[in-house]
Amino acid sequence: MTASSLTLLVALVVVLVAFVIQRRRPRFTVVPKLIAPPRGSAAAGVIYAFTKAFAPTAKESASLHLLSYLAGIGYHLATFAALARLLVSLLPVAVPVAANTTGAVLFAFGLACGLALLAKRTLDARVRGISVPDDFLANLLVDATLAAGLAASLDSGLVPLFQVIGALLLLYAPLGKLRHMLFLLTSRRWSGAYFGRRGVRPNPHTSGIPRG
Repeated sequence: MTASSLTLLVALVVVLVAFVIQRRRPRFTVVPKLIAPPRGSAAAGVIYAFTKAFAPTAKESASLHLLSYLAGIGYHLATFAALARLLVSLLPVAVPVAANTTGAVLFAFGLACGLALLAKRTLDARVRGISVPDDFLANLLVDATLAAGLAASLDSGLVPLFQVIGALLLLYAPLGKLRHMLFLLTSRRWSGAYFGRRGVRPNPHTSGIPRG
């Protein structure tokens, strides 16, 4: 195993341990007991949270800024593809040419989306006013990872650089907003089940679920 692969593997173990520790904190594990009788379906709420709730029509800000929403979708898809490519780089397998080409296109598109979103955050006074340093640093780290992933897809000799930058991204993830790559899933599952059980989501007036 190369030094860069070992670095990436250690970072992966560290971030998994950090996420487990954060998940087991009292504020996550202590949930008030539900007393009120259910008025809807928790399962329907979870399904809604992971499907229609992501649509721009379900979010006023997204529907008003559709280009930024679509750029965010592309950015996130490319980021998860980069994480998957990092995991593959730890395996003793050869990546097919077609997969490398697809990865290069996706990484390039994601990088363009990330830089566009960073430019908007920097140049738009309203967005800049509600931003914190973590917003900029997280974006730059992801952009650097996508750029390294793109370079590694074009030249396999740059895979070690991709692994090192990816390790830095992983190590930073539990410290800032990037932790949502994991906790978005758990928080949406919980909120979806809660509001589904309460009969709030999906909207009972459009889904046919009775309110009482």
